[in-house]
Amino acid sequence: MQRLHLPRTVPAGIEVWLLKFDFHSTQLMDDWLLLSMDEQMRTQRFHQHEDRIRSIVTRAALRRLLAERVMSSPHDIQIELDKFGKPRLSAFYGVEFNVSHAGDFALIALSIRGEIGVDIEYRHRDVSNLCTHVLSPVERVRRVWSNRNFIDLWVAKESVLKALGFGVAEYLQAITVLPDHDGSYHVMHDQTEWAEVKAWSIDAPIHYVAALALTKHRKLEVERHPFLSCVSKCT
Repeated sequence: MQRLHLPRTVPAGIEVWLLKFDFHSTQLMDDWLLLSMDEQMRTQRFHQHEDRIRSIVTRAALRRLLAERVMSSPHDIQIELDKFGKPRLSAFYGVEFNVSHAGDFALIALSIRGEIGVDIEYRHRDVSNLCTHVLSPVERVRRVWSNRNFIDLWVAKESVLKALGFGVAEYLQAITVLPDHDGSYHVMHDQTEWAEVKAWSIDAPIHYVAALALTKHRKLEVERHPFLSCVSKCT
C-alpha cells in the first residue's frame, strides 16, 4: 500500500492510498478475519474471484487505516450507511472516507476536511456512447471535453458525486466540471442544497486515470478525538 503525493492545492488533512491487488495470493486469511459479518456476506455474493479479492483486500486495508486514525482496533471499526447508502464512520470521529477500484488497483481516500470522493478507472475503456448522457449544457457549449479526454471528465464527475453522496447515474448532467490552470477542476451546480465541491486530477498507475473531490471545509470539533487534535495542530 502506497500513499500518493497529492496536488499542492489539496488541503492538509487529506490522504489517498493506492493498493495493488495480487489475485494469486494465498495469504488473505488475515484480511478476511478483519471483515465484519456483513462485509464477509457481501464479498461472498461476488461470482468472480477477482471481485472477491478486490472486496476483501480493499475493505481490510480501509479498516487498518481507519483504526490507526481513531486509535482503535480494525475489528472494532463500525462502518454504517448514511441515508443515501454511503458507507461512513460515526460522525463522532470526524473522519470521512471513500474507496474506488478498477482492474489491478484500488484507491482509499481519507479526510478530516469534509466529505470526500475518489474514483479510478481504466483509461482505455470505450466511452464513445457516453457523452450524450454525461455532458452538462455548459460543458457542451465550452467544448473542452471530447472522446480523447472524456475519461478524465468521467472520473472527476464520479468523484464529485461520491463526495456529495449521490448516485452517479441520476446527476451526471447536473454538475459541470471544467479544468483549471493548476490541474484542479472548477465544479459548478445550481442546487442550493448541495455543498460546494472542489476536484483534482491525481496520480494513477500507467493506463489508469483518477480524481479526488472534496466538499467545502467544515469546522471540526477537534477536541473530541486525539487524532483530530493532533492533525489540527500540525497542519
